[in-house]
Amino acid sequence: MTLIPAGFQPLQEAEGYIGLSGPFFWRRDESGRYDYGFASNDRHGNPNGVLHGAAILTFIDTILGHAVVSATSRRCATIALTSQFVAAVPTGGWVSGRADIRRMTKSLAFLDAEASADDTLLLTATAIFRVFDGSAR
Repeated sequence: MTLIPAGFQPLQEAEGYIGLSGPFFWRRDESGRYDYGFASNDRHGNPNGVLHGAAILTFIDTILGHAVVSATSRRCATIALTSQFVAAVPTGGWVSGRADIRRMTKSLAFLDAEASADDTLLLTATAIFRVFDGSAR
């Protein structure tokens, strides 16, 4: 069982697909940036015994959306998500992630993200999110 590092708290999104995929966690570092993570286990694996790409992508998509909502207090949706798988790791470890907003317009957010396990970079991604009028629930 992977221990959750100190200072992490669950994301509020625990219903639906995100709830089935997580739970995902977040905390702020000393500079105020968000760190994200989840404790992988066998249900996040593929038949090859490594972390399934879809598990990592779900995590990345979720943290990208959280970054947009945190910055804007508005709902959002993924328009485009481009990813590059860099390495594979066995399940059972802590997967960490970061999402950075590169640019915001009134209705669009452009972001970069990455996911790692220990010192192994697993995935890099770029994304475009639609930012809706009105506040997030």
